[in-house]
Amino acid sequence: MNLAKSSVKVAIATGGSAAITFGGIALFARLLSASELGVFFLFEALLGMLFIPADFGIRGALQKRISEGNRPGQMLTTAVLLKIVPLTIVVAAVLLARPWINRYVGTEIAVLLAVAIVCYEAFQLTIDILSGELRVGDTASVRVAPKAIWLVSGVAFVEAGYGVHGLIYATILGYVLSFVWGFYRRSTPFRRPTFSEAHSLTSYSRYNFISAISGYFYSWMDVALIGLFLTTAHVSAYESAWRVSAVAVIGSTAIAKTIFPQMSRWDAKQAINQIEGLIPRAVGPSMMLVIPAFFGVALFARDILYFVFGSEYAIAWVALIILMAEKILQSVHSITGRSLKAIDHPELAAKAALFAIAVNLALNVPLIQLYGIVGAAVATALSFVVNTVLCMKYLSRFLTIELPWRDLAWIGASSMGMSAVLVGLRSVVSVDSLLHLLAMILVGVLTYGAFVLASPPLRREVFQVVQMLQSNQSPGDVAKGDD
Repeated sequence: MNLAKSSVKVAIATGGSAAITFGGIALFARLLSASELGVFFLFEALLGMLFIPADFGIRGALQKRISEGNRPGQMLTTAVLLKIVPLTIVVAAVLLARPWINRYVGTEIAVLLAVAIVCYEAFQLTIDILSGELRVGDTASVRVAPKAIWLVSGVAFVEAGYGVHGLIYATILGYVLSFVWGFYRRSTPFRRPTFSEAHSLTSYSRYNFISAISGYFYSWMDVALIGLFLTTAHVSAYESAWRVSAVAVIGSTAIAKTIFPQMSRWDAKQAINQIEGLIPRAVGPSMMLVIPAFFGVALFARDILYFVFGSEYAIAWVALIILMAEKILQSVHSITGRSLKAIDHPELAAKAALFAIAVNLALNVPLIQLYGIVGAAVATALSFVVNTVLCMKYLSRFLTIELPWRDLAWIGASSMGMSAVLVGLRSVVSVDSLLHLLAMILVGVLTYGAFVLASPPLRREVFQVVQMLQSNQSPGDVAKGDD
């Protein structure tokens, strides 16, 4: 597998999805009221939290086992049969809890929520199958399809008068069509299931399940609690800030998704040196977007929310800065957390996740009541600090981790240089429209790029990636030889 090409493909898909989502939310923020859009965000929050028990960590276990190359057909059939049990329980629970769910959200969405859970799990299963086959690059089109379908059909549904329910219909339609496309592209056949495969999958999934809880708690628990203690308008503002900050981790997310199956294959072959060589080469590029993004958001947080989404959303500007700072740690965690799972130690990733969940719950409730959406951002950020530090500590037990400190220092210095230029420019040119804001961002991107390329090591790294994109080599191949 060409890791460079696959990473770029997934990064483009992730970036495309983020851009579509970002643009879609900005558009729907004008077609619907903040309260209506808040209903959709609460729907997504419930969906995100219910994914956890509906999957029970089985999809991640399937990707891990298929990537090891041991009886993939048997693993696939066994995993599908295993998934039926928790998925059925969750769907039944949602249907039984319809009155409470509808009352919490503010409209009747419980049945649609049950349908969406099934459709999402089917769609995501195809992603994990293709990734386990070391075809991460081939998942790019499947990953971006749901968002593209959501945007196009969502506009049609909303214009047809379906309101916020139209966005939910569009979400379900995106999952269904993307599942069909991904299922068609898989190469792993269905084979007779066995108890040995079931034991192998469940032994991994029980820990992967706990790690997933941390991820979804991190993504959605603060939104759910804001909906409980504040208003749906606050939900909309906070979630809009979250979506802006999520753009910064496109690169690290794509890299983490790409290297997991390859690391898993190397771990099965006990090629530890290759894994150790890949981690620093993954961390550096992961930070190249998120660090300057933090500095840029620190300058323009209020302007971004005001001009992109509207005046109702500008109240989340402080929360946006906090969330963007936290994304720096998330970029590191994306690599280290998945590396722990790839070397077959999901129990340690789960242990770190449990600590993070405890911090998240302990802080979110009081801080939201005291400081509103700013408190939610602080609680989420602190819980992720705990998760990242613990994952680094546990990973160092098995691997020698050498972070590229020189490159990271230059990236930080380049970001500060960019900020200085933007501060000077802002003293001369006022940012009073979306066009002026976009112009400022463009100047920042060009300035930062010039500073980065002034570093010979980073410049060589960029050129090496370009060369690998034109060949069949991956970063791991360049560093340690073909596997």
